[in-house]
Amino acid sequence: MKKMIWLTTLSILFLLFIVPGILASALDMIPANDQPGYDSNKRLSIYGEKQISQKFISRDKNLTAIGTSIRNPNLKNRKEIILNLYDKDKNLIRSSILSGKNIEDGDFVKFVFQSVPDSSGKEYSFTLSSLDAGPGETIEVFIIEPTVDIIDYFYAEETHPGGIPLVTFHKPDSKWEIVIEVYSNWFSRLLS
Repeated sequence: MKKMIWLTTLSILFLLFIVPGILASALDMIPANDQPGYDSNKRLSIYGEKQISQKFISRDKNLTAIGTSIRNPNLKNRKEIILNLYDKDKNLIRSSILSGKNIEDGDFVKFVFQSVPDSSGKEYSFTLSSLDAGPGETIEVFIIEPTVDIIDYFYAEETHPGGIPLVTFHKPDSKWEIVIEVYSNWFSRLLS
C-alpha cells in the first residue's frame, strides 16, 4: 500500500514539475501578448489594390511572427495573402506569404518570417494584401481602437487610429529562456 502511495505521489510531482519544462523546451516562439478583444462587426475587406498598412511597436527582441484573426468568408479566397514588414524608415525587412486555401473563416493566422534581432521597443509597420484576389475573393480583418502597441492604420487612402488586433511572436535566445519563463509564471500563479 505504501509503495502505491509513493508511486502516485512521485507521478503527480513529475507531472507538476518536470512535464512543463519538457513541453516548454519544444516551443520555437513565444507570444509577447494576448490578442486584444475585437468587435466582429468592425472589419475591412482586403483584395486587389485594397490593402491595409499598420504601425505597431514590438514588445520584445527577435520579432519572428505576427498573428491575427482573419475572415475568409465561405473560403472564397484561395490566392496568396502577403504580409510585408517594414522598419521605421519604410525599408522592407521581411516578407511572409500564405495561401488563402489554408485559412478558414475566422482563423487565427501567424505570418512567420526570419527573426528580426534587436526589435524590442522599436516601431515597425506592415502591409497585408491579397493582390491577385478579386472583389468576390475578399479576406477580412478586424479593427480595434488604439492600444499601447497598436498605433494607427492606413486603408483606402486615409490614416485612422487603431488597427488589427495583432499578437507579436518572438524567438527566444535559448530553450532555457522559455523553460525559466514557464516555471517563473507557474510559481508566481501558484504562490498568489
